[in-house]
Amino acid sequence: MLNILKILILNSSYEPLQFCSAKRGIVMVLSGRAEQIECDGYVVRSPSISFPVPTVIRVLNLVRRKARKTISFSKKNVLRRDNFTCQYCGDKDHPLTVDHIVPKSRGGKTIWTNVVVACKRCNMKKGSRTAREANMKLVQSPVRPKFNYHQLVVPGGPPSHIESWMKYLPKAFVARNSMN
Repeated sequence: MLNILKILILNSSYEPLQFCSAKRGIVMVLSGRAEQIECDGYVVRSPSISFPVPTVIRVLNLVRRKARKTISFSKKNVLRRDNFTCQYCGDKDHPLTVDHIVPKSRGGKTIWTNVVVACKRCNMKKGSRTAREANMKLVQSPVRPKFNYHQLVVPGGPPSHIESWMKYLPKAFVARNSMN
């Protein structure tokens, strides 16, 4: 259970850093590298000690992170930019791929403005034609993002854990990644 249950790690400045397993979080607290900020009632017991499982911990030494000026081009970032939605039909439920608007076979480049997310069905329908030739329209035109995507991916967990995490995550991030 301790390897499956996740906890939020905050920087010493209370900025969210990442999620880790409850086991790793407990080790960090017991070794003095972090302090427990919140817990919700889960307890780990041994013959000599019982320890509340934290939902949020804070590292005691500041972790310095480099601020990136530009966002790197990658499949993951294209999926994030297009909100994991097919840009031809708007579907989120089918397996997604990355599609070149002007196909590579016709000299299309792998750049922000020529690549969109497409479900496999739409990608097969379009084939090696342009969207116009396939009589398909884009939901929105692809652009180079002007901001970095937060690398934090909120894992699933007990509702009490998720509720305690939301206090420490940026409001814009919570709105973009609303828990269903």
